[in-house]
Amino acid sequence: MPFYRLEKKYASEGLDLSRSVLQSSTARCAELLAPIAEELRRQVIDSPVIYTDDTPVTIAVTDEGKPKQGRVWIYLNQDHSHWYDFTETRKRDGPQQVLGDYSGYVHADAYPGYDRLFLPGGAEEVGCWAHARRKFLESEMTEPDLAKEAVNRIGILFSIEKHAKERGLDEPGIRALRQEKAGPLLKSFRAWMDLAETQVLPKGPLAKAITYARNQWGALTRYLDDGRLEMTNNAAERALRPFAVGRKNWLFFQRASGGVSTTILMSLLMTCKAVGVNPREYFRDVLLRVGEESDVRLLTPQGWKKRFLPEVRERRERVLDQILARPAK
Repeated sequence: MPFYRLEKKYASEGLDLSRSVLQSSTARCAELLAPIAEELRRQVIDSPVIYTDDTPVTIAVTDEGKPKQGRVWIYLNQDHSHWYDFTETRKRDGPQQVLGDYSGYVHADAYPGYDRLFLPGGAEEVGCWAHARRKFLESEMTEPDLAKEAVNRIGILFSIEKHAKERGLDEPGIRALRQEKAGPLLKSFRAWMDLAETQVLPKGPLAKAITYARNQWGALTRYLDDGRLEMTNNAAERALRPFAVGRKNWLFFQRASGGVSTTILMSLLMTCKAVGVNPREYFRDVLLRVGEESDVRLLTPQGWKKRFLPEVRERRERVLDQILARPAK
């Protein structure tokens, strides 16, 4: 919710909190919690597999004197650690600064700003079949038969992934199934695209979909190599949804500093939700502990859940016992 709506909400409940107080309090909380968000960043960068994506956000007040478009980036690992970054542009400097020395797998879209990450000796790019499929779906209006053929072929690839999950296969088992079932289908699909390209409008939607898939073929087929990888980058897209939905309410960041504060708090909030921690309980308790606990790892949502959540729940039960005059357990 934007600060002006929170101001009205609190006023209706008899609490006088101006939006300037709300803003400064939020910024101060983000400042206190920044080391914990930094620990999440370290956890993500130390992971063998990362998902990343970005979404635009307007910055209302800038040094140039007029609004401009900034970006929020998500970097996510398979242990559910979310780390969001804010940049004032979409230049490649953002992901390069975060992932410049990374050498694991990176699930990403085909944004050219990532290309420097995937030079020899760097990270391994994992393409997104959801992006590729979407482009074929968009071409169904102009060349329906060929487009539907492509979509059906991709659908079979997804069904193999569904089958692997239903069987509960481990990572080596997933890789073996992909090599056996998906590998030949991908080879056949590549040959089909080479033929279909000769039958479509050179600059039409289907031609563009085929060109995208062929240009990204190495990244799109990399998931065959490792059972830890996925066919899509949907995890990163889901992690950005709060910003895509939220900006319909709050519209913009007033200043770039607001983007920094928001991404710090959202890193902790979304990690809480992903690991099954109540964000309200977490923030209330961690803001009391942050000045005393020296091991920042214990203050991440995962660390807090293991180390402090039992204590918080026990304390709550004692208070309830006192309020309700319940006999001690």
